[in-house]
Amino acid sequence: MHRNAARPVRLLLALGLALLLLAAGHSRAAAILFIGNSFTWYNNGLDKELEALAPGTVTARVVAGGYTLEQHWNEGKALQKLRERKWDYVVLQEQSQTPVFDARKYHDYARRLGEEIRRSGARTILLMTWERPDSVKQGVTTANLAASVNALGSRLGVKIAPAGLAFAHSLQRRPGLPLTVEDGHPTVAGSYLAACVLSGTLFGRSAEGIGYADRGIAADIRDHLQRVAAEYLR
Repeated sequence: MHRNAARPVRLLLALGLALLLLAAGHSRAAAILFIGNSFTWYNNGLDKELEALAPGTVTARVVAGGYTLEQHWNEGKALQKLRERKWDYVVLQEQSQTPVFDARKYHDYARRLGEEIRRSGARTILLMTWERPDSVKQGVTTANLAASVNALGSRLGVKIAPAGLAFAHSLQRRPGLPLTVEDGHPTVAGSYLAACVLSGTLFGRSAEGIGYADRGIAADIRDHLQRVAAEYLR
């Protein structure tokens, strides 16, 4: 082959190698730390649901029943876990009434944790929880939770995983499909929907079409929840 004729071949090979290296870099598994309470770990955990939706994802969690972000900050275990390794994202889930009952405290401790997360090189994701049937009369509604979390997200300049809004959207579409129990803890379907919202928020891709190992969710319910998450995040 003439030397000049071989040059385009070499260029194509070099371009192909560069694309392969780029793809390999993008395929690195994301490492995600969850900081929250029982709303995160119920039904085996949102972290495990996310791993099922996005194989290769590495997750860990620092959770305790009823904990607030203030308690996590003061206890120190969450900060210790944050510093153990390089995380890509840290999901903050506040106690489910605090964003309404004490928004100032919520914003304060999410900001403190967010500063530490940023210093570590990770990105903060605020998980918006959902309306609590036992606290609606006290103001723990979808609208009030969304207002508090959205205000904080704008203040900190971070992404929000709007699971609470997706729950409300699902209940409008299928009011007979329970996503929570009376005290707000998610059903299996609720945990799955929250994980679908997180997957879309973190990775920018819909969970639609992803299979599900049967844990009591029928295929049509799975498809509905995937579709609701996708529609809400568009």
